Amino acid sequence: MSNSMLTKTLCAAAAIAVTATGFSASANAQNRTVRTAIVSYADLDLNSDDGQSTLQGRLRGAVRKVCGSYDPKSLVDIQDHGVCITQANASAQRASVTIMAAAKSGKPIETAMVISN
Repeated sequence: MSNSMLTKTLCAAAAIAVTATGFSASANAQNRTVRTAIVSYADLDLNSDDGQSTLQGRLRGAVRKVCGSYDPKSLVDIQDHGVCITQANASAQRASVTIMAAAKSGKPIETAMVISN
């Protein structure tokens, strides 16, 4: 298999999972909820500005999906949502750096970032 064919095959299979674990401050660790969003970037040229911008947009969407909505009247919900957003954004940033480095090296990868409280 040629090197470019192998690269395209790896790209087609690549995805990033942004995971958030959320629970209220009063809940114990057994009541954690884990949510995951898969973000595909197989169709993007990550060596272009457009491809990188599209990946960042998809990661932002995944963070919103993972953390969901919250009750603005509940201080616990507001705090939990803030923690989720912070952790999911950090996870997405780490994933982005890993993905971009792999793309620049010509060796696309599949990666997952896990967030835990």
